Amino acid sequence: MLDERCMVLLKIINGECVGTGYKIFALEDLALSLPRRFLADKEEVSKLLINLCEREYISVKYQDEIEVCVCTLPKGRTVFERAVESEIENSRVEKRYFLWAFLGGVSGGLVSALIVALTLVLGG
Repeated sequence: MLDERCMVLLKIINGECVGTGYKIFALEDLALSLPRRFLADKEEVSKLLINLCEREYISVKYQDEIEVCVCTLPKGRTVFERAVESEIENSRVEKRYFLWAFLGGVSGGLVSALIVALTLVLGG
């Protein structure tokens, strides 16, 4: 599983690399693209790129101190597709829970109303 910094960097690379082509990034630009809470510099971005490359999420054609040429691999592209599918499935489950809770509430209300009506009719 990737940590949050790697996921954000992979998302940035996925957004820029359209199709299967390689794209050249300046390490400084990638560092500035990451959120401030990560406090990433060029060296940190290089480590994150190595991590992504070792796990076969991206392919690095070349890298120097200033630039890197990368493209996302199929495994890297499907990470976010799976996340979207998971969110859709979770929303479906939540809707089912809501439906069952609603039907339970309505049926409980009907049963209690019937009990009160029977008590009034039979009690006098």
